[in-house]
Amino acid sequence: MAQINDWPGRSAAERLRQWRHLLELAQAAAGPPFLGVVLLGSFARGEADDLSDVDFIVFTAEGDFEEAWEQRHRLHPADAACWDYSRPPGDRDVAGHRWLTSDFVLFDGLIATPSGTRVADPLHVLVGDDVLNRQLVKREPITAEEQHRRKDEIRLHDVEQLYGQLKLALRAHRNGTSTSP
Repeated sequence: MAQINDWPGRSAAERLRQWRHLLELAQAAAGPPFLGVVLLGSFARGEADDLSDVDFIVFTAEGDFEEAWEQRHRLHPADAACWDYSRPPGDRDVAGHRWLTSDFVLFDGLIATPSGTRVADPLHVLVGDDVLNRQLVKREPITAEEQHRRKDEIRLHDVEQLYGQLKLALRAHRNGTSTSP
């Protein structure tokens, strides 16, 4: 079993329905060609709930991106619905790989080399060692304005759009703010 690193939100995350899927991802990404997994978003902030998606980056060594990309389907259950986002223009070794598990956990991730993408705090290395942590290229946190601009530029997959609508509706219902047709 892969060694899962500790982070401030871990004990809360262990009680969530996504936890077993996080363990599966950690196990799958614990060996070559993968270097490890970095958690981002609500899980990294310690704010995840049972409706949160799992934002992550699986890192691979410089020069191993093509092999890692070919093995990306090892990262998720066989019955998951998965889709990819192509590499950006240029020579960056990064591409999006996402999936929705059969029990509706959305994994929103990238596969990248440390030089292929930049990360911002908060982040937590779920699986990996200090060598991976030292290789990460840090950036300033993304501003709300930049997040909105990026959302306008990226056309989400149909599954992501529907999942987002479902999540908003469920949260509204829980908060007593939903409206009936």
